[in-house]
Amino acid sequence: MLQQVSKRLGSVQVLREISFHVAVGECAVLVGRNGSGKSSLLRMLAGMILPNSGSMQSSFKGRTMLAIDGLPKLPFTAKEYLMTMGRIHGIRSAVLEQHIKQWSERLYLGAAIDQQLPLLSKGTLQKINLIQSLLPGPGGLILLDEPLSGLDHAAQEAIVSLLQQWKEQGTTIITACHEPLIIERMADHVIVLQHGQILRHWRQSDLECIGQPDMRIQSLMSHAVNSGQVNQIANATGQLGVRSVHSSRAERHEDIVHNEWVWDWRVSRSSADQIIAQIVASGGSIVSVQQDKSLIQMERLLEGDSPTQAIADEKDTLSLDAPSAASVVKEDAQ
Repeated sequence: MLQQVSKRLGSVQVLREISFHVAVGECAVLVGRNGSGKSSLLRMLAGMILPNSGSMQSSFKGRTMLAIDGLPKLPFTAKEYLMTMGRIHGIRSAVLEQHIKQWSERLYLGAAIDQQLPLLSKGTLQKINLIQSLLPGPGGLILLDEPLSGLDHAAQEAIVSLLQQWKEQGTTIITACHEPLIIERMADHVIVLQHGQILRHWRQSDLECIGQPDMRIQSLMSHAVNSGQVNQIANATGQLGVRSVHSSRAERHEDIVHNEWVWDWRVSRSSADQIIAQIVASGGSIVSVQQDKSLIQMERLLEGDSPTQAIADEKDTLSLDAPSAASVVKEDAQ
């Protein structure tokens, strides 16, 4: 895609001999500190600025979509802005209305869709910014500048899940991102920029060691659900899916009643849905579901450490705290 590309803005050399190739349907994540050249590189890929030297080639079919870092507070309501952007993309009004409604619900915009942009919070503006770039649908190339910045956890999960689906449908994604979530879930390339140059370029073979962060599920079960039933759930989902299970007697809180037990599950992401379904089928209820702490240490990654080095310390810590489900359940039963 890029071959020895350089760019100077005034007296500042913002990009120096940048070369990399991203294939159709791949995801590349640009990481680097402020001023490293990430935003300039995205704008160049979008055709907003041209290189001073080097060459750019694209094999992508379909539109190029861009969400910049920070949406200007224009004098429109959120819906007026999205309708205008949709028309620029050539989307018919009836289809556009439906897309905006679906995205508003998916990102929990609520009444904010009818409010003026200058009145919206940073997080809500970011949602509007992302929606305008996603309106045309999957396919082509999508460029995102810090897409998860300012978003709550639910919105981050919604965006990443959608991008995963689009990637599977052949959409090429290049994004600058400080959060490890996109790297863990969908990156084929991690390109580390420093002072406008590529410091490191990690590919899929380098990223395979990262794995997925665990999920933590807190469930509430009556005293009638004994340790044996919990053990059956753990075994049914596969021993590798359950890292640990702990229980404690529930106290009298707003949403927890006496004589019930709170079970804390630490499970692999791939087994989380199945475990939740089995907990509910056993008469339990779900109190909360949260992603565990990321394994990637972004500070070390920014300094050029390999993904293996950037997660090594965290993995060592987790391994000390992950007894098998069977041993913990047996201990609780005694």
